[in-house]
Amino acid sequence: MGAAAVAGALSELDQGVASIIGEVLSGSERSPLPRDLPPGIWLIPYRSRTLDTPDNLNGRLLGGRPENHHVAVLTATTQLAGQLARDIFGSATAALARFRVHQFPGYPDLQQVLQTLESAPRLGCTSAEVQLQTLLHQGGLRTLVQPIVRFPDGQLLGYEALTRGPAGSALERADQLFDTAARCGLSRELEIACAWQALEQGKALLPHYWLTINLSSAGLTDDALRRALGRPGIVVEITEHLPLNNARALLPLLDELRAGGARVALDDTGCGYADLEAAKALQPDFVKLCITIIRSLGRNPPLLADLAQSTATLKGMGIEILAEGVEHVKEVETLRDFPIDYAQGWRYGRPQPIETALPVA
Repeated sequence: MGAAAVAGALSELDQGVASIIGEVLSGSERSPLPRDLPPGIWLIPYRSRTLDTPDNLNGRLLGGRPENHHVAVLTATTQLAGQLARDIFGSATAALARFRVHQFPGYPDLQQVLQTLESAPRLGCTSAEVQLQTLLHQGGLRTLVQPIVRFPDGQLLGYEALTRGPAGSALERADQLFDTAARCGLSRELEIACAWQALEQGKALLPHYWLTINLSSAGLTDDALRRALGRPGIVVEITEHLPLNNARALLPLLDELRAGGARVALDDTGCGYADLEAAKALQPDFVKLCITIIRSLGRNPPLLADLAQSTATLKGMGIEILAEGVEHVKEVETLRDFPIDYAQGWRYGRPQPIETALPVA
């Protein structure tokens, strides 16, 4: 199931990037694309020209000023490619992607271009790191919650805790926030801070609803946090896909959580590393089907048979199933044919402040 979904998503990404290139360079003269490029690299020879069509994308970005053409190409391509990845894979997975746009004067040798791309340094940590450090030590992170419902009747059962940076800042979006943390070596610190805040603020939702809090294996090793999470109503969602030997090392930590009354969920099942084997090893209370699978159902009919087989296997292990990223009626109708227990997505509610989600007395 995962291989088919990922292959379809990567094909969609490739087609989407080609479309973006066509839009961004609509005010330019392009040459044919070089062949035999490595996967994940798009090389487009082009030459800017006077932007005499103000209704096209470049005209809107530049106000018709051709002297800024190259800057606009860099900016627009990076932004649109990042948005495309979020649309296809979801924000969490897309945060791991690195879209870098380079420009070379003239028409350099292809091998020279590839060597430059290979040796290009990773994005550095500058003002974003300073802002992130401030958030970690002085506060400013925001916790939102998104509804989780019983499927298919839509009865509200719980919420997933999600984190955002300060509104209007460069770190407001989750992908920007966690991508900056990953680049700056602060992923574990950010994750633990988010979990503590979600746990503290989310207490008001308990015991009316369950509260799902995301943690990787690194976050699970924080003893104090793990003890605090081991309580009824809490669902610890494992966000990281690991080789089986590493996954099995988590079993004592998960047993400790369960002993305190918490439940365990496995995130992004179907798009990770040996997911069915990992589910068998970890025996989570439920799995969350990868959002890429849900979004691919209508575009990839062969995936339906794989989904039927995988969900049957999971149910046979006594594991419940949550469909994540459900947005449209058609997705709901398609999922009715499968043994889905829970659902989450914009169809049932967008992320909202915790005070908005509090039960009415």
